[in-house]
Amino acid sequence: MNKSPCVRFAPSPTGKLHLGGARTALFNWLYAKHYGGDFLLRIEDTDTERSKRKYTDQILSSLKWLGLNWSEPIIFQSERNLIYKEAAQNLLDNKLAYRCFLTKEELEFEREKSKKEGLDFRVPKTYRNLSLDDQKGMLNAGKSFTIRLKVPSKGSTFFEDKIYGEINVNNHEIDDFIIVRSDGSPTYNFTVVVDDNNMGINCVIRGEDHISNTPKQILIYSALHLPVPDFAHLPMILGADKKRLSKRHGAAGVEHFKNQGYSVDALLNYIAMLGWNSGTEDELFSIEDLISKFDINKVQKKGAVYDEKKLHWVAGQHMIQKPEINILDEIREDDPDWQKHSKDNYIYRVLQLMKIRASTLNELKEACTYFFTDPKDYDHKAIAKRWKDKSVNKLINNFIKRLEMLSSWSQTDLDICLRDTSQEMAVSAAKLIHPVRLALSGKSHGPGLFELIELLGKMTTLRRLRKALDIFPLKDD
Repeated sequence: MNKSPCVRFAPSPTGKLHLGGARTALFNWLYAKHYGGDFLLRIEDTDTERSKRKYTDQILSSLKWLGLNWSEPIIFQSERNLIYKEAAQNLLDNKLAYRCFLTKEELEFEREKSKKEGLDFRVPKTYRNLSLDDQKGMLNAGKSFTIRLKVPSKGSTFFEDKIYGEINVNNHEIDDFIIVRSDGSPTYNFTVVVDDNNMGINCVIRGEDHISNTPKQILIYSALHLPVPDFAHLPMILGADKKRLSKRHGAAGVEHFKNQGYSVDALLNYIAMLGWNSGTEDELFSIEDLISKFDINKVQKKGAVYDEKKLHWVAGQHMIQKPEINILDEIREDDPDWQKHSKDNYIYRVLQLMKIRASTLNELKEACTYFFTDPKDYDHKAIAKRWKDKSVNKLINNFIKRLEMLSSWSQTDLDICLRDTSQEMAVSAAKLIHPVRLALSGKSHGPGLFELIELLGKMTTLRRLRKALDIFPLKDD
């Protein structure tokens, strides 16, 4: 690039930051970081009825959690009405926009007329060249008006999208569109142009649903004699039915993923792959990898399909690769008192053993529970299958006696101890392994049994085995 990019993310605070918005923010942020540019934030809160402070706070909180830091200050459109009025007056003064006194009834009449005649509806240009004196007369009469841009009647509006390539629209297909409503409020297309120029934005990266807005915005740039930025429109994120991702697909806000315990690095990795291809077979990236490899030209035109299973897999792979000290730090960011009674070195050993069995921090915390507290509940299916009668109690009793005599508490010695017990009792090792696991964890599955016993330690292991003898069998067959 000839100059550093200046990009922006401009959400409307009418709802939570969802997956599509997060991806737009991420791609803007990566683009800026890759080229050493600036990432700015604008809150488009001109819709006073739907815009809520709680959504603004949630959007900012989610962006901070994702680590998508922006340059201050944040721009709030609701505070910039005077700037928009001045820009609109500039267009009126230069006869590049005009006051349109068409009423809703008149527009509806013309629309129905076109429909009956089988023609495409075009907004009548009745007031496009109305003299200033005539305008004053209508204003003095209290006539309501909008301000419309004078779209050139000839030629075309062209731009080259960084993702979709050349896009050319004939100007005669574009009506003289409204830039200021009858209540004096500016329209989206108008405020975007004014703000992007004032903020120094030189590349606009946003969803493909805005492609139809771009020619109108370019016409406004031209009318205001402002430099036109580059454009890149991102493909939609789709559900499994290939329709735009929405609540019916289970789509959720970024807060949901945070509350589910997904790590930031895993979520960003997955979001980045929704439409972007690194050009390699790699699927796992750190944030540093994403910054170095990101190329807006490698964003695909085809809509990306959201796949929760793939997200879960990516999260699991990140969990496996992550150092235990980092995992503990992440857990305690939201749960500062988690396992505070245990020594960190013990917690690290537990996390090292169990992280391969979890994709989210919530799953990991749940999976680790029995390493810190004795089981309160036991798998009833496992009880019925593995501890049918008091013959199991005899096995456990003999195993306890052998464990009590062990001077070395290593996996190797524990393995020998169990197999010696099963051999003495003339049963398979499995007859002992399964009830021991049940007694120690309350589960029918988990890490290697001897890894589990070694980590729990002698005192805890013996206590839990003795407790199980008092509980099982639930009934004596």
